[in-house]
Amino acid sequence: MKERLFKEKFDEIEIPKDDVNEAIRNGIQKANDSHPNRRKKLSRTRNFIISSAAAATLLLSSFVVPSVSHVMAEVPVVGQLYSNFNDLVGKNLASQQLITQLNETASYEGIDVTVTSAYYDGAVIGVTFDVTGDVKEDQNSQMSAFYEIFNGDKTVSDSQEIVHMKQTDSGYTGQIQLNYPDNQLPADTTFPLEFSRIGEKEGVWKFNVPIKQLPHEILNVDKESGNQEGNIRVHFDSIMAGKASTAINYTATFPATGKNNQVRLEAYDDQGNRVNISTDGIDLEKTQENDQIIVKGRSIIAHDLKGETAYIKIHPKVALTGKNPNNPLELEPIKVNLNK
Repeated sequence: MKERLFKEKFDEIEIPKDDVNEAIRNGIQKANDSHPNRRKKLSRTRNFIISSAAAATLLLSSFVVPSVSHVMAEVPVVGQLYSNFNDLVGKNLASQQLITQLNETASYEGIDVTVTSAYYDGAVIGVTFDVTGDVKEDQNSQMSAFYEIFNGDKTVSDSQEIVHMKQTDSGYTGQIQLNYPDNQLPADTTFPLEFSRIGEKEGVWKFNVPIKQLPHEILNVDKESGNQEGNIRVHFDSIMAGKASTAINYTATFPATGKNNQVRLEAYDDQGNRVNISTDGIDLEKTQENDQIIVKGRSIIAHDLKGETAYIKIHPKVALTGKNPNNPLELEPIKVNLNK
């Protein structure tokens, strides 16, 4: 992690020197009162203790003095980086020390791109990277990069994207979050990541990022909600409870005329509070059998629900082809017990 990021955070730390010294004095006085025969010994060590406290205060204060905090500023705090990019899953995993730190670099015409960390929790993947070298802003006076995942596969949602980066003392840093695009989730794999533009420079920076899925729990649901008149069914297959994310897997069945129907979910906890679904209606697989369209889908909640609520109540809705998407067809809700 770069110095400026740390300095900004350390500058916010307030050291209550007076309170620290007062607490030490009170502790010494209590010790004297409870052990009279040790007062002389404690008295002789008083100066040493207070001097040590002063040294400790100075050490804490070094966080805001650049010359002293230089070494501290070089210690990587991955969680802060994920937090800066508002990646709740990455931030949570970092707090549990479950982020894999990497150091893989690809270079092209004076620009180095280094993949620095990755995670794979349930169906969610996160990657951070650093950029150094002769980097120039793009034509919009912004620092961004254009990347492809899974070789730009058109069947994969968001397989080609622009990512905006933040400046550091030595260059720029960026973060990518994506959902694994397949119905089957391998335990160990690599995914291809290629940058084709960094700032205004076009080139090739290719990686095969290694990822290993974190331990998780699969809850079988096997519940269905539907609309008989519209020949529409949404069958809830399972819930994947990761370390910092929750994936809801379902199979939707539509008539062939509704091949572009979209499933949207609302979810509530056992107190009736709305649960935020960060990524909704991911189509993983779409097939046609006779006059029916079958869609394997997934929705992502960016935190672990287990321990927070005894159950989750899911309200499925279907945005119908050719109809107002703001007025979807509402199906009967289902209730899923999370404490199985």
